[in-house]
Amino acid sequence: MSSYSPVFFLDPITNKEELNEKLSKKDQRLHNPLKAPTTDVSISPLFYDPIVLKFTNVMMKGGNKERVREVKRRLFENMKNLQIEKWHKASEIDRSQIECNPVTIFKQAVDNCKPVLITVRVVKGGVAYRVPVCAKENERQFRAMKWIIDSCRDKERRIPMEEKLTLKIMDAYSNQGKAVRKKQELHKICESNRAYARLRYI
Repeated sequence: MSSYSPVFFLDPITNKEELNEKLSKKDQRLHNPLKAPTTDVSISPLFYDPIVLKFTNVMMKGGNKERVREVKRRLFENMKNLQIEKWHKASEIDRSQIECNPVTIFKQAVDNCKPVLITVRVVKGGVAYRVPVCAKENERQFRAMKWIIDSCRDKERRIPMEEKLTLKIMDAYSNQGKAVRKKQELHKICESNRAYARLRYI
């Protein structure tokens, strides 16, 4: 249902390296029009990241996206400050092992919380079974982000959301915390119900 014809219109460029490259004479971008970028891409095309955008949308409540973007900005700032402080206190040998890029830390924390298996409800003979199945990538990513955000909302409201998220993401980055435990609990449930795996094709 797109208003752009796939024959004539090309996708917008959001990669910084591609934008800095010179166009060749045979490049289609010299002759074909480009699609209009989305709102998030047009705001910051050089720093656009689909995983960070997905996390922003999952965390949003009541459609207040500007508030969530401000929380995300402060979250990355806090993580950067924490890692730089560790970097200054570490010795010359240990400094190379400290990651200071907050986006890299965030992505690694989400990967550490992603479940490999999930359970689905299958009814057979009037009995409901929790059948373990392999999770799709979108489902794995959503569950990991949801667990991180829910673990922050369980805490008291006096602490700002960005500070709670900083602690939880740094814990998940180290394979610790409530979100990682939820993943492990889900895997234990799948392991205990592995006898019902034959029902996943029904």
